Amino acid sequence: MNSDIPVKILFLAADPSDASRLRLGQELRDIRERLQIAKERGKYQLEQRESVRVGDITQAIFDIEPQIIHFSGHGTNHGKLCFEDEVGQIQPVEADALAAMFELLLEQVNCVLLNACYSEIQAKAIAQHIPYVIGMNDEIGDKAAIAFAVGFYKALAANRGIEEAYNFGCVEIQLQGIPEHLKPVLYVKKNYIKQNFLVPSPKPKIDQIIPNPFIPRSGIVKNPNKFFGRHKELNRIFETLNSGSSVALIGAREIGKSSLLWAISQQAETKLIPPRKAIYLDMSQVYDEEDFYYALCSEVGIDECKGIRLTRTLKKQRPPLLLLLDEIEKMTWDGFTNQVRGQLRGLANGHDAPLRLVVAASTSLDKLFPDSNDIGMVSPFQNICLEEEIKLWDEVTVRDFISHRLQNNPIQFTEAEITQIITNCGGYPKEIMQMCYRIYARYVEGMG
Repeated sequence: MNSDIPVKILFLAADPSDASRLRLGQELRDIRERLQIAKERGKYQLEQRESVRVGDITQAIFDIEPQIIHFSGHGTNHGKLCFEDEVGQIQPVEADALAAMFELLLEQVNCVLLNACYSEIQAKAIAQHIPYVIGMNDEIGDKAAIAFAVGFYKALAANRGIEEAYNFGCVEIQLQGIPEHLKPVLYVKKNYIKQNFLVPSPKPKIDQIIPNPFIPRSGIVKNPNKFFGRHKELNRIFETLNSGSSVALIGAREIGKSSLLWAISQQAETKLIPPRKAIYLDMSQVYDEEDFYYALCSEVGIDECKGIRLTRTLKKQRPPLLLLLDEIEKMTWDGFTNQVRGQLRGLANGHDAPLRLVVAASTSLDKLFPDSNDIGMVSPFQNICLEEEIKLWDEVTVRDFISHRLQNNPIQFTEAEITQIITNCGGYPKEIMQMCYRIYARYVEGMG
């Protein structure tokens, strides 16, 4: 922890008037004392909010922007935490409600400590989103709760990690001769890559802030300078098209198939032999089969037609066409028959076919269009479209993407932030883009 920026701890206390009294003031004083006598006393900044009502929680988090949130108060044996209502009496909060709140804070908060009875249920729910969460698996007395807090923050102040600090908190209970050291429980977020630090890196001091490079946050990436991570797939797709076959891009939703289709459309005239004119159709905008023929003919620039007239007209087109169909699942809906799929097959069949196809789907075409097999015919895209699997981004690609977007940028993400992006986004380019956008925006806000 070499940064000059302190770790912020937000101490939230609630002691409703209709509940048994707790020694929350003593707990706060003991924590503050331990942090003040630490060797590096400026490393932690403790802020408190007392008599906390439900509506105060998010406001306090917005105001303080803490990395550690400590709640001290009551919990029910059903796993609810007790805050205060408008008149200071108990207002319980369900585990899923707090978990939903912390899901929105996953880029900021690293640790949550729930020093309240029966708070294990809450801790387990929150740990779906936050790296480290500590709760109590039973009723816990004042002395044990305070002892745990003292041991925990004493270890943090001595540069120990969260897991070690948790262990020291449990040991502190034992040292005080209190038989409750097994009641605190620690939950670590699944697949979380553990870090030994909590402090964010200092924000760079710059004279001019560069606009957020992580755009577009959603939708098709149409700027060739922003297109990233699919160049190997692009090369294979053009090799397949030049060999005389059409292509089906198969991959999960929100994985970048539409952006890849757009990149193919922009490069078709230079990379295809012979060159082909690219026609891009987003099938999600097409209502039915009649609408499809209208859209296709309109994009090609010919009078609306279908059947043999369409076939003869397209054979005369120079250059020949590359038809890119996004969201081809739409062709399984009511309003589309096998006739239109059969015509596409005929137009794309053969080395000198008037059409080459590139279609995008989230399911293999054989599974998507099995209807032809039911009547003894060949499936409309069988042996016409060779499938290209579009995979999630791996760790190397994610790191390269972030480095590429932040090239020559005074703002650089920390290793902890990059690791969090890799862990939380699961390799989905859209989610990675959006999380990078938010992190970058936070840096900019800190410089304002």
